[in-house]
Amino acid sequence: MATSLLNLEVTTLLICGFYNLGFAAFHAAFWSLFEWPARLRPSGTINAAITQTLNIVLTYCFLVYGGALAWAAVGSIDPHPFILISGAGFWLLRTVLQPVLFSMRDRRSVGMTIIFLAGSAIHVAGVILVVS
Repeated sequence: MATSLLNLEVTTLLICGFYNLGFAAFHAAFWSLFEWPARLRPSGTINAAITQTLNIVLTYCFLVYGGALAWAAVGSIDPHPFILISGAGFWLLRTVLQPVLFSMRDRRSVGMTIIFLAGSAIHVAGVILVVS
């Protein structure tokens, strides 16, 4: 494994995997960070339920996707490039949506935009390394 980490492809896959696992942890913390479900109540019972359900499902997707990339890295398995292209597309779409849905006057929103763009870039790097 130590020599595998010297391999740029393995390292990039691990970074992509842990990036997504980090977002799983971040989304799992939403209940605490945003004081759910209490602060969701004004949006209505259905909207609160939809918001929480989508967050749980997205957290699951981050866990599975990040875990699969990390597993591929540790097992020295080349994932299909489409897997990484999908991740790059996801994070690029999330980057584009940030200024549309959130105020860019807040430094945190600008920071998140940069983090999302970096996520897309590392997944693109993974595609390049897996294909080459």
